[in-house]
Amino acid sequence: MKNDLENKINVVFETVEARITSKIRVFIQSKNNDLTLNQPVYAINWFDTRMLWIYDLYNWLAGPAVKKINGKAFFKGRVSKVLYGHEEYRRDVLLIVYYPSVSAFKHMLENGFFQIVSLLRILAVKEFTFGFSRRVDDAAVDTVTADSQEPFPTDKVYAIHHYRAEQDITKALAEVIDRQGVNIYFSSRMSAYLFSGDLQGPAKQVPCLMDGVVLLQADSQLQLEDAVRQEKYQALIRQTDSSFISGLNRVL
Repeated sequence: MKNDLENKINVVFETVEARITSKIRVFIQSKNNDLTLNQPVYAINWFDTRMLWIYDLYNWLAGPAVKKINGKAFFKGRVSKVLYGHEEYRRDVLLIVYYPSVSAFKHMLENGFFQIVSLLRILAVKEFTFGFSRRVDDAAVDTVTADSQEPFPTDKVYAIHHYRAEQDITKALAEVIDRQGVNIYFSSRMSAYLFSGDLQGPAKQVPCLMDGVVLLQADSQLQLEDAVRQEKYQALIRQTDSSFISGLNRVL
């Protein structure tokens, strides 16, 4: 297993291993040497479902296990109108979960009850992509805990912009949308990836479609659409290797 793992994971970077069964392991690897797995992270779940109601049931049952390690479901939304991008980068559901550390996430994975509940997720989800990220917007130094439950405003609308690019676009994007009535609600960069494997085969990375993700917030859908259409925003998109932008119907 070690040789197979080395073929898929650069072992120079920090790696955490979680035992799922006697034969299955999960590996979480830092993206580069500048990152540590002991700091707070946001898991970006970007996926399609076979049966959404089963996934919602999984979320409800898994909630206590997340809270037990001081994690928290931070944002959940369903894709509405696509504003920019190709279908290959689209998924129907976004779920962002805060964890105090990758080590805490590891302990949750090893919890027997959580493993049983996760069978519902496997049944409900298809086209799953996942990655750990570090927050980079103005609220990066926050105090998210399992007990902090600030109600989200019901009169706001949201959009996701996820992208591939070497550089973080948060600051440049904030300047572009400054006069459009749109603000950045959340922005993060991928910091670690998830791999899985068994004793008989190589570890494989769970796909991740993005280097960064930005959640935009506005008072109306029209404001979001106008912001994305403006030339300065389009010029910023052209600086990325890929971009996908769509409205989100927020449900959490």
